[in-house]
Amino acid sequence: MLRTRSSLLRRLKDSSDEESWKEFVTLYEPLLLAYARRRGLAEEDASDVTQEVLASLFRSLPGFELTRDRGRFRTWLWRVVQNSIADWGRRQARRHRAEKGWRERIRPPTGDAEREHEAEWNAAYRKRVLELALQRVRKKTSPVKWTCFERHKLEGQAGATVARELGISVELVYVNASRVLARVRDTCAEYGDDFCAGDGV
Repeated sequence: MLRTRSSLLRRLKDSSDEESWKEFVTLYEPLLLAYARRRGLAEEDASDVTQEVLASLFRSLPGFELTRDRGRFRTWLWRVVQNSIADWGRRQARRHRAEKGWRERIRPPTGDAEREHEAEWNAAYRKRVLELALQRVRKKTSPVKWTCFERHKLEGQAGATVARELGISVELVYVNASRVLARVRDTCAEYGDDFCAGDGV
């Protein structure tokens, strides 16, 4: 269960907090796997890289401090993943003398390519955090309140349309939708990011 008023990153400073670490892995493991696969790694290799990243984070996050120089956590994490994929590629090249085309594909991107890769990472990050936030909030929300939020805020239906379908007042549709939206944003904030306020939710 999520704890309010305490971000996930702060809770991870306690390496013995199994509940928070489990929550962290639930959030990030699918994201890391999917990103590694998109970078061209086979399933088994993507899994290996993901486990290496998670092991590294387990060692480093208890002492991690988010500073202005580092920027957002998702950007810092992206660079950790990029470095891990590059390290894997160098090991592969040394071990198997991989052909030049493969080495080019896994080389850390620069310039426009780096910006494109970072944009792709940010989009995947936002999608995963929002996906998990919506799942968690929905479990704790009544069907009527969730329908108000889903149809009005996510699907963009007019409040009056939703009200007619549910047999409630327009004002109640707005109130329900706004309250659920606030809970979704609070849940996103648990993961140390602020994108929900301006990225479509």
